[in-house]
Amino acid sequence: MMAMTAITFVACGNKTTGNNDNGDADSVFMLDGPGSVYEPTKEEVGQYAVETVQEVYEAVSKAYTSEDWKTATSKLDEEFCSKDWNATVKAVIAKDKTNNDIPYFEADYWIMGQDWSEDIHATDFKLKNINLDEKPWHATVTLNLHNFNIIPVEVGLVYEDSAWKVDELNDWKEGMKDYLTSE
Repeated sequence: MMAMTAITFVACGNKTTGNNDNGDADSVFMLDGPGSVYEPTKEEVGQYAVETVQEVYEAVSKAYTSEDWKTATSKLDEEFCSKDWNATVKAVIAKDKTNNDIPYFEADYWIMGQDWSEDIHATDFKLKNINLDEKPWHATVTLNLHNFNIIPVEVGLVYEDSAWKVDELNDWKEGMKDYLTSE
């Protein structure tokens, strides 16, 4: 019975009820319609984080192999990233417009480089850690990005708006924040 419930939890995505937009510790997940409430285990929430990152990198692979990759990749941020990540990226772009230096984004954080192979993909997704004790929840998932070489990637997630959202990619956000505070 427990295995079937876990599969249903994952298959249903992150349908929720109650006070959970910020990953509240007392969040509950609704399965199989109203009145069917289930509180997932830490392992199940962690598995959902891993599956979210798998979904993100499937979208990254599709975006970079599409003809309209510039438009497709900008949608990755909107769909999969946290509010803070998106605000930080927008602030970096605005700062770049006001100075004559080399733009901050010479490389791409989704592919960890300037160029990409025709067979870009990710493997070896693993939950590194998860924190459900504080609000909002946080998790870290590691993976290997295959883009000409194998590039280890660490994805920081935050539980926001009833879903896991990318909030850090190999310290890119930390670097963006440093750039924004520099002269």
